[in-house]
Amino acid sequence: KIEDHEHRVGHCYKCKTVIQPLVRDQWFVDMQPLAKRAITALEKKEITFYPDAKRTQLITYLKGLRDWNISRQIAWGIPIPAFQNVDDADDWIFDTRVDQEVITVNGKTYHRDPDVFDTWFSSSSWPYATLDYPDGEDFNKFYPLSLMETGGEILNPWVSRMIMLGLYVTDKIPFEAVYIHGYVMAEDGSKMSKSVGNVVNPMPVIEEYGSDALRMGIIANRAPAVNRGYDRAKVEGARNFCNKLWNVARFIEAATPDDYQFEKPHPKTPADHWMLNKLQQSTEVITAHIEAYRFAEAYDEAYRLLWDDLADWYIEASKGEQNLSVLTYALDTVLRLTHPFAPFVTETVWQTLGWTGDSVLATTAWPSPEKGDDKPARVFSELQTVISEIRAIMTALKVRNVTLYHTNDAFITEHAALIKRLCRLKAITEVEDGQGIRLTESKHNCWLGIDRETAQHYVTELADKKTTQEQRIKQLKGRLSNKSYVDNAPKQLVEETKAQLKEAEEQLSQINQEISRYS
Repeated sequence: KIEDHEHRVGHCYKCKTVIQPLVRDQWFVDMQPLAKRAITALEKKEITFYPDAKRTQLITYLKGLRDWNISRQIAWGIPIPAFQNVDDADDWIFDTRVDQEVITVNGKTYHRDPDVFDTWFSSSSWPYATLDYPDGEDFNKFYPLSLMETGGEILNPWVSRMIMLGLYVTDKIPFEAVYIHGYVMAEDGSKMSKSVGNVVNPMPVIEEYGSDALRMGIIANRAPAVNRGYDRAKVEGARNFCNKLWNVARFIEAATPDDYQFEKPHPKTPADHWMLNKLQQSTEVITAHIEAYRFAEAYDEAYRLLWDDLADWYIEASKGEQNLSVLTYALDTVLRLTHPFAPFVTETVWQTLGWTGDSVLATTAWPSPEKGDDKPARVFSELQTVISEIRAIMTALKVRNVTLYHTNDAFITEHAALIKRLCRLKAITEVEDGQGIRLTESKHNCWLGIDRETAQHYVTELADKKTTQEQRIKQLKGRLSNKSYVDNAPKQLVEETKAQLKEAEEQLSQINQEISRYS
């Protein structure tokens, strides 16, 4: 009796032809001796993994490793250098003349085995084979490699085998560190696919935002071995960063004479010393992040240094009293620190500066910033506290042309011009006593001349916002407590709801703090 049965039949992924399984002689490698040595090296942490969880994952894989079939019956590949005696099937020899199908040795005729090596077997020799092992100058200079960067899906087939064969052949680990990159997914977090139509074409993005912005937008918020969706907002933020860098450079360049000669910084004001300290601190932070392959964190620090410290604080503070030696030094350092993330815009700016000559930014040394004096730097930090609080109050209450009053405060008197300009105050006046909204984030006895009615009106507005926010939080919590919604709604939608709830709760906390402050 013959009956039809449905079952899974393998097909060639290219021509779709049915694949017929055949029993064939194969070449195998006993993996346990190789795996044992690799496990020992991994357990001793001779190789650093980013993230370290991948090291543990690899150890687990190696402990369960079976014999490895290294032969393949395909047309393309590296021929196996094994030849069989035509008159004695058990007589096999090794010979490197794999370009010949038939060779003669000691009067005997041998046929080359038609099989080729598994691609992972040949590629597992890559770290030392490409460096002219064993006596090549490159091998002696560069082996073991400093870093192997790859994807997580080939951790087992490739990274594990490079470690095993590297230890077996060279008696050394093949590389000192392994960095597993994550993948850029579609905007909804799914895998990009041409058939689905969710692939992000980089060329229009580069045309609109620039290649530097795309690079930094992809780096932002990334972590080793973590897949994350493409986020256009990150690219836009990086574009804004490039624009800010360009504008800062134009401002500083416009302030310098044509014959300006670059020199070491000569700090004079508290802001000068503060800026030099920030440059030194950020250089140390960025350097440490890059050396530990924390690229997203390094980019974040470079972003903050340029936008917050240099542009928002130092340049604004220095407009009343410019120190060209510190301004140009700050720009020089920021360009060097930012160059790995935005090579095109930084190099372009560098080439336009009058004091860089014919030098190329890409070949200049990594910065070693000068340190400012901590005492005057702390003075500027204290000024930041005062200025930030004044700005926050004026923004919240929507007031302008306000006077800051103080009672014989030498600090406020000394820096009155800077505080007035950065806060856009009407005046700063010394009095014996008075009423208003006092500053509470510093030790100085000063207050803004704002009546309580204005503050109370703001508290009423906050109370309405609080009610609205509490209702929104109740609605979002109700949605997330609905098991049907959590189980059946698209994952992305559920995650968005969780993010909305977190944001709403943070906003409510801020509202409560504001009500407490102004009540």
